[in-house]
Amino acid sequence: MNQLKVIEKNDQRVLTSEQLAESFGATVPKINYNFTYNKNRYEEGKHYFVLRGEALKEFKTDIEIPTSLKRVHTLYLWTAKGAFLHAKSLNTDKAWNAYSQLVDDYFNKTEQLQRAGIPTQTPQTIEDILIASLINMKEMKVENEKLRQQVSHLSLVVDGEVVLTKTQRSEIQQAVRRRQGELNREGYEHPHFKSIYTAVNDHFNVPSYNEIKRTDFGQALKVIAGWYPKKKSEAI
Repeated sequence: MNQLKVIEKNDQRVLTSEQLAESFGATVPKINYNFTYNKNRYEEGKHYFVLRGEALKEFKTDIEIPTSLKRVHTLYLWTAKGAFLHAKSLNTDKAWNAYSQLVDDYFNKTEQLQRAGIPTQTPQTIEDILIASLINMKEMKVENEKLRQQVSHLSLVVDGEVVLTKTQRSEIQQAVRRRQGELNREGYEHPHFKSIYTAVNDHFNVPSYNEIKRTDFGQALKVIAGWYPKKKSEAI
């Protein structure tokens, strides 16, 4: 394998389709075909980056790219995980051998960290310990943000169903206040907010209107709009 020109995007090494094709003993059209045919398996930002317009223009300015790519209007850059999927699609000995070599010699994270002056062994000096601590803090911050997003998503789900949005919950509250105003105008003088919420919760068998399923939002508004206080003879 010829020495590859190092190209980086988002602090990680990437390969152009031309570099990938040359490494794997394939053609660019074959790389493009495999990607198009299996596109649902590729995730942008994880397996590849695609640059167009101003983003591509800025990238060309910052990175010295091969002459053959200077006129392209769309540029695909493949990460190590993207290269793996391409090797899997080609499924040839040459592709797998090339992928293994790429991991060792091109995508090697340890080599990149060493080149950047970041310790990869057990830190021995105070400076190394501080650097390692900052790296760990950054990684923990990223993981915590991912966890926060997951928890936020789970909080919107009850029994596999997506519950009311913040806007819909606000509309439920407005509907209850509106119904109370209508009841007041009809001569019902006492506040009935709590009773209305209780009726809605009982109707959908949930502990709180916050857990009403999003698909039941319209029905919840109808329950509120049609609610009346029970007569004394019914309130038993």
